[in-house]
Amino acid sequence: MVLWFGRGFGSGLVWVAPGTFGTLAAFPLIWLLKLAAGEGPFSLLIYYAVAVAYFLIGIPVCRRCERLLGKADPGEIVIDEIAAMLLLFGSLELNVMNIVVSFAFFRLFDIKKPWPVSWADQRKDPLGIMLDDILAALYAFACVWLTQRFIGLEFFERFSLF
Repeated sequence: MVLWFGRGFGSGLVWVAPGTFGTLAAFPLIWLLKLAAGEGPFSLLIYYAVAVAYFLIGIPVCRRCERLLGKADPGEIVIDEIAAMLLLFGSLELNVMNIVVSFAFFRLFDIKKPWPVSWADQRKDPLGIMLDDILAALYAFACVWLTQRFIGLEFFERFSLF
């Protein structure tokens, strides 16, 4: 069960680019979480509480998966990508443009690992596994925000899924 969860419900088992498929696996969860959090004054708080809990649960899940698989930071463990995307989309509307732009920027920063993403990645422990993706998501959020301001938020809103 822990491997299934750590492998992103099976998305990490894809033989090519498991991190990319793990990132894609986050979107149904984002949609469900946004739906469950609702539209009230506490919806953002509820969303982030669940997203932070997912991140915190991911640390011992990574540790257990490493032990079960017998290797450090195995590529098939993608719970870190899912947790990062959950946090990234907390204050972003779930629309096609945000999905495409955030996905592209997140994958760019997760692969290229600018500082401090590279610092967290070099830790080679479960916290580092989770943290490097959170930092990549922060870079991605900044780029999405700048892209929205440069192109125009109303352009992004035209592609709303809700």
